Amino acid sequence: MAATGVLFMAGGEPAELAAMNRRFEATAEERERLSGRLAGHMAAEWQRLDALIAPAPADAARPGYAALARTAAAGNVYGVVAHLLTTALDAMRNLDPTPSGIRADPAGAAALPRIASWLVDRAAAMTAERAGSFSRSDPDRTVFITALEGVVAPT
Repeated sequence: MAATGVLFMAGGEPAELAAMNRRFEATAEERERLSGRLAGHMAAEWQRLDALIAPAPADAARPGYAALARTAAAGNVYGVVAHLLTTALDAMRNLDPTPSGIRADPAGAAALPRIASWLVDRAAAMTAERAGSFSRSDPDRTVFITALEGVVAPT
């Protein structure tokens, strides 16, 4: 089907495609676990930081909440990435790569890999964007710790 850009896969799913799908599935599962783990840690951290909403430690609250907000947002992004990858896998599983399947719906046979590719691309872009913002949390954490040391009397 040269007009659609879709190749016939008469022998079923090629090993390379199956391996790629397994990697995407494993990555989606890992990102979903990471999202849940971060959400749990961040829920506890929100409660701890609420103690800073008082006059003496208030200056420490800003950098602490800035770092916390970035980490919580990262957890949310990882959940979205997992959904994007899972949806890409669903698109590829809905593709009938046999000659009869492609002949029955050449436009659909071309559309499914295209949308799967876009979903994977978006997941990769979101992962890269989030990784960049994590590095901005380190200075905030340093300021947060320094500010708390100035408020908390040594014991």
